[in-house]
Amino acid sequence: MSAPPVGPKAVLKEVLKTKSGIAAFTLLIFIISLSLVVPIYAPYNIVKSWNNPEMWLSNPRCAAPVWIELFIGKKLPKNMVIESEEFHESCFIVTYGNFTIKKVYLDGDFNYKYDGFPSEFKIEIKANTKTNMRVDLKLIRPDGDEIFIIEEVLTANKSRIVLGSEGEIIHNAAENYVAEVLGSKPKVVVPQAVFFAVKDEGMNNPKTAKVLKGRYTLKIEATSLNPEDTVEVSMHIYGRVYGLIGTDAMRRDLLVGILWGAPIALAFGLTAAIISTFAQAILGVISGYLGGKVDEIIQRATEFMMVIPMLPIMILISFVYRLNIWTLLAVVIIFSIFGSTVKVVRSMVPQIKEEHYILAAISYGASRWRIMFRHIFPRVLPYTFSILALSVPGYIFLEAALSFLGLGDPVLPTWGKILGDAQNSGAAYHGYWWWILAPAMCIAITAIAFALLGYAFDKVVNPRLREM
Repeated sequence: MSAPPVGPKAVLKEVLKTKSGIAAFTLLIFIISLSLVVPIYAPYNIVKSWNNPEMWLSNPRCAAPVWIELFIGKKLPKNMVIESEEFHESCFIVTYGNFTIKKVYLDGDFNYKYDGFPSEFKIEIKANTKTNMRVDLKLIRPDGDEIFIIEEVLTANKSRIVLGSEGEIIHNAAENYVAEVLGSKPKVVVPQAVFFAVKDEGMNNPKTAKVLKGRYTLKIEATSLNPEDTVEVSMHIYGRVYGLIGTDAMRRDLLVGILWGAPIALAFGLTAAIISTFAQAILGVISGYLGGKVDEIIQRATEFMMVIPMLPIMILISFVYRLNIWTLLAVVIIFSIFGSTVKVVRSMVPQIKEEHYILAAISYGASRWRIMFRHIFPRVLPYTFSILALSVPGYIFLEAALSFLGLGDPVLPTWGKILGDAQNSGAAYHGYWWWILAPAMCIAITAIAFALLGYAFDKVVNPRLREM
């Protein structure tokens, strides 16, 4: 059995020769890569608006990842936006005596070629008028049918209308169209299905309706008594797939949250683990070398802190004071100054201080602090690497648990907070698996990476685990 390596560099070199060490570093490189992509894909000014609903209005709600199409064999709807500039405008001005009538016709064409119905749609009409403007809006389908949507008078005070597929106006338009086709009003109508469905008995039910593909035209006719009046219209059709990880109930791009969760998790876990492990190692060296009352005080304090349940205390503190991520980190470190590493290191010190080079240092007059930090601490440091690596997942789980309970940072998106939002919105019940799977996998991959790294360190520095 070979002797364990001495010194951090030698230990790290040996770790990279083990299979578990290689696997751990591969996973860590992946996680670090996510952290490096963050400034490119989602700068900090975007993540600051994570809880601002207006920031994400252009995204579909609870949309699946785009790559799901590879597994279901269908072309699912994606976002389609027909801006006002894309509408073809025709304008006529007719004068009758003292009256001047202005007619504006806007036609917006779009090709719907997907195998499913949109999740929702929104039509916005904006009139620039100083008097009154009458607006008629209808949708012309590929089969030639016209769905009359609205007839409204816009004024200077009420110059904007937003029609959503979940609103009463669109619902009534869909209901009237189904009644016209089938001869009777249906009990339940889903406008986003009716507007884009083939005419048959099941057209009002998304489960039985068939998609009518082809070119649709949104047609608006505006009438005004002022030749200077203008009108603008746009249509936003929301898809059912979006991005690499999809969206949540607030339309937020989950990829932004996942990417920002990586540096937050690494910063929180590594900072807490490094500071607490090194502090415990130093206390262990002091306790083992000085002995006496100092040893007694440190050991009793360690035993007291080890029996205190950290999670309930952190929940109580977070609930009362509503901490941000960095204040929470400081509190975690304070409660982790005394821990099991103190006892592990303390048990190693008595044997190390009896070695010849320690006795030689004492003989030439080296101070006790020099001996502890110059000669003993470097010897125990490699043995704390495995403890440090294994403690990182615990701190990441702690932050994720607090965020899951809604007690984490109120601003920054974290993996735990994303899981908490999924739980509160019933993602599992509604089948929004991507909302749960993505953050859960990131937490699991991070935990596995540091667990493998801790095992690799333990295998290198522990003589009982070293190979012949």
